[in-house]
Amino acid sequence: MNAPAIRRQFLDFFAARGHRVVPSAPVFPQDDPTLLFTNAGMNQFKDVFLGSGTRDYARAVDTQKCIRVSGKHNDLEEVGVDTYHHTFFEMLGNWSFGDYFKAEAIAWAWELLTGVYGLPPERLWVTVFAGDEGDGLPADEEAEGLWRDSTGVDPAHVLRFGRSDNFWEMGETGPCGPCSEIHFDRGGPGANPADGADRARGVNAGNERFIEIWNLVFIQFNRRDDGSLAPLPARHVDTGMGFERLVAVLQGRASNYDTDVFAPLFAALAGIAGRPYEGGRAPADVAFRVIADHVRALAAAFADGALPANVGRGYVLRRLLRRASRYGRAELDLAEPFLWRLVPAVAETLGAVFPEIPARAAHVQTLVRAEEEAFGRTLGRGLVRFAELAGRVAERGAAALPGAEAYDLYATYGFPADLVELMARERGLAVDAAGWQAAREAHQAASRSEGRFRALLSAEELAGLPPTASTYHRAGEEATALETAVAALFAREEGFSALVLAASPFYPEAGGQVGDSGGVADADGTFRFAVEDTQRIGEVVVHLGRSEGTAAPGQRVTARVDGARRAAVRRHHTATHLLHRALRAILGDHVTQQGSYVGPDRLRFDFSHPRAVAPEEIERVEALVAAQVLANRPLATSVEDLEAARARGAMALFGEKYAERVRVVEVPGFSAELCGGTHVASTGDVGLVLVVSEGAIQAGVRRIEAVAGAAALALVQDERRILAGAARALKAPREELVARIADLQARMREARKQAGASAKAGVEAAFAGVREGLERRDGIALGFACVGLPLEGLRDLATRLKGAEPDLAAILVGLDGERVPWIAIVQGAALARGHDARKAAELLRARLGGGGGGRPELAQGQGQGGAKAWRMLEEELRAAPAAAFGGAGAAAGRGDGTGGEGRRGAR
Repeated sequence: MNAPAIRRQFLDFFAARGHRVVPSAPVFPQDDPTLLFTNAGMNQFKDVFLGSGTRDYARAVDTQKCIRVSGKHNDLEEVGVDTYHHTFFEMLGNWSFGDYFKAEAIAWAWELLTGVYGLPPERLWVTVFAGDEGDGLPADEEAEGLWRDSTGVDPAHVLRFGRSDNFWEMGETGPCGPCSEIHFDRGGPGANPADGADRARGVNAGNERFIEIWNLVFIQFNRRDDGSLAPLPARHVDTGMGFERLVAVLQGRASNYDTDVFAPLFAALAGIAGRPYEGGRAPADVAFRVIADHVRALAAAFADGALPANVGRGYVLRRLLRRASRYGRAELDLAEPFLWRLVPAVAETLGAVFPEIPARAAHVQTLVRAEEEAFGRTLGRGLVRFAELAGRVAERGAAALPGAEAYDLYATYGFPADLVELMARERGLAVDAAGWQAAREAHQAASRSEGRFRALLSAEELAGLPPTASTYHRAGEEATALETAVAALFAREEGFSALVLAASPFYPEAGGQVGDSGGVADADGTFRFAVEDTQRIGEVVVHLGRSEGTAAPGQRVTARVDGARRAAVRRHHTATHLLHRALRAILGDHVTQQGSYVGPDRLRFDFSHPRAVAPEEIERVEALVAAQVLANRPLATSVEDLEAARARGAMALFGEKYAERVRVVEVPGFSAELCGGTHVASTGDVGLVLVVSEGAIQAGVRRIEAVAGAAALALVQDERRILAGAARALKAPREELVARIADLQARMREARKQAGASAKAGVEAAFAGVREGLERRDGIALGFACVGLPLEGLRDLATRLKGAEPDLAAILVGLDGERVPWIAIVQGAALARGHDARKAAELLRARLGGGGGGRPELAQGQGQGGAKAWRMLEEELRAAPAAAFGGAGAAAGRGDGTGGEGRRGAR
C-alpha cells in the first residue's frame, strides 16, 4: 500500500458515505489573525463551529496541509530525533456539521481501520474522556459504550483519560468537547500485549510503541468567556488522523521517515551529500530527517504565498530554513546552498494532492536559494560575534560564556548548542547552561505569543449572531446605503466599539482591498456610529469605530458608505487587475500575484519575477493599461463553479481559499480573475494609471506601487511643479534639463577628481612629518598631529600610519571649513598596556563638541569651531598629552606632529 493509495482510500471511504471531498486550505490562514499557520484540519471550518459561517454541505472529508512550529503545538526540537514528529504534515479528516455524531464516527473509524486498511484489532487501543469535576462533566460513557458494543475492540483496550488528553478545545473560549483517540501498538520483541493499560509505559506514556493515529472530537459544548460550559445548539464531529503516521503503520515501518512519503527526498539528498540515509540515530541520519521535514514545510508555505521575513510567520519559516541549512553544513559537509535542489522532490511527493507546489516550484526554489545564500553570510557574522563574545569573557577572566548571549548565537545566527559548546571548549571556556535555558524558555514564550491576537469578537459574542446580508455588490443605491437593523453592539477599549448589522453595504477587508468606512445612524440621531474599518468573521461583518449613544438589537438604522472613498478604492482595484494582466503580457506568464494592497490612495502589487523591471518595460505596461482604459470596456461579473472558472483561465491568488462557487471579474478580451472586491463599471472609470515605484521585496518577488484616477492626476501635477522649479533653478528650458544636469555632473566629477588628487598629495606630504613627530617610548609610538586635511584624507593618513607603526597610540585632528574631524588609533603594545581610543574620544568631544566614538583600538568623530578650535586643541594636547589615552605611560608628543619645536610641516 503506497502513500497515494492510502490517502485515496481514506477520501473515497468517506465520499461513499455522503461526504464532500474538499481541497486543503492554504498552509497559513489568510482570514484568521489568531493563527500563524494552519495547524489542524479544523482550521478551515472554524467559522462553522463558531456559528459565524455555513457550508452548503453537512459532511466533508479532506487532507489538510499543516505546519506546527509555534504556539502550544510546537515539537520542533523532537523533529528528526524521534520517529513521528514533524513541522509539516498532512491531516486526514472527516467532518459532520450538525449531522451525524458519535455513533457513526466511531463505527466508521473502526470499519476503515480494520476492514479497509486491515489493521489487527488486537493491536488497537482507544481512549475516552474520564470526566472533569471542575467543569462538572461526567465521563463520556456514551462513547465508551459505543466502542464496547458496536466495534470489535477488546473492552480491556478502552481506557479513560482526563481533560488534558481527551477533552479538545479550540482555544480559551469557543466550541469544545470530549474526544476519543485511537492508538496502535507497534509491538516489538518480547512485548506484552497488555502493556497498553500501563500508565507508565503504555498508551499516552509518550513512547513510540503506542502511537496515536486518529482523534475523534465530539464538539458539543461552548466555552464561555467566564470559563463555564454551555451545550451547543448543534453538535459536530471533527476528526484528525496523521497521514505520515498512518502510512508508517500500514507499511509496517517503525518510523514515519522509513516510508515512501520521504524516500524520494532522502534519495535526492543522498545524491547531493554523497552518502546514503541509513535510518539510525547517528547525527547524519538526524540531519537527513530534519532537512527532509523542513524543506517540505518551506515548499508548502512558499507555494501558498508566504515569504521569509523578520517577524511573524516569515520569521518562523526563516528559522526553519536556517535550521535545515545548518544541519546540512554541520553533519553532511554541505557548505554550498542545497535545500533549493530538494524542492523538485517535494513537488514529486506532494504534487498530486497539492498541485500548487509543482506549479510554483521554480518560484519556491528562487526564494529558498536566496535565503540559503543570505544565511551563509549570516554564519560568517555569527563567527565574528562569537569571537567578540569569547574575547570579552577572556578579558574579564571568566570561565563561561553568559547564557543569554550564547543563546543569541543560536536564535539569531543559527548556531546550535553543541556547536557553541564546542567552540567555547576550544577556547577553554564553558557555557552558562542555566542562562542558556532561561534565554531559551524566554524565546519560546515569545514564539508562542507570536500568534496570539485578539479576535474581533469572542466565541460567546458570536454565538447567536446571524450571517450578515451584504449588499455591496447589488445594483443601485443599496450598494452604498441601506436601511437595516442593529444585530449587536459591543464596547471595546479606548472608546472603540464593534457593531454588527443584520444587513450591510460595507465591504469587509479581504483580498487585499481595505474595509469600507462611513457612518451608521438612527432616524432621530440619538445613535451615531462612525465606521472607521470593516472586517469579517466567517459570514458576520463587523464594523469598527466610535459610537455616540447606544443601540439595542433590532433598532432600525441607516448604514451609509463613504462614497468618494469607495470610488477611489474601486478605481485602484480594477487598476490592479489591469496591471496584473499587463505585467503577464509584457514580462511573461510566470508573473503571479504574491499579495496586494488596494486602498483609496494607491495600490500595491507584489508579483513573482526574477529581475528588476526595466523602465521601458514599465512604460509598455502603463501603455497597455491605458489602452484598456481608453477602450472603456464594461466589466463583466459572474458567479461560477470554481473548477469551471479556472478551466477557462480565470486567475486565482496562490494561498487563497476559495469556495466552490466563486465570483469572476472580467475585462472582456483582456483579463479574468477570481475576486470578491468592488470594481468600477467600465475601464474608463479608472482614469490614468501611473507606476510610482518598482523594486525587490524578496529574491524573485517584486513590488509595484501605482496610483489611478485623481491620485494619478495629483502625481502628474506634483511632478510638473518639480520640473518647472528645476528649470527655473538651472535657467534652462525643460527640454534641455537632462543635458544641463549631465554637464553639471561632469563638472562635479572633475572637481572631485582634482580635490581627491590634492588631498592625496596632502596626505603624502603629511605622513612623513606625522610619523617623524611621534615619540618612541618603551617600544610604543605615541603622539598627536593637527593636519589640515578633511575626513577622507584623515582616514587615508590613519591607514598609512597604522600600517607603518604596529605599536601605536596617536590622535589625528583635521580641518574642513568649520568642521574639525578627528581619529584616535591604539594598537599593538599600546592597546595591551591600557591605552584606549575611547578616552581620547571623550577628550575630543569635550573640547570640540559634535559626536563620535568607537572601540578601544579605534575611535573617530567630528567637532565644530574651525581653525580657532583646531589651534586651541593643538595647544592643549601639547601641554598635557598624558590625558589623551589614559593608559600606562600615557601619550606624550611634541604637539605639532613634526618631530621638533617650531616645525609645522605636518599641517
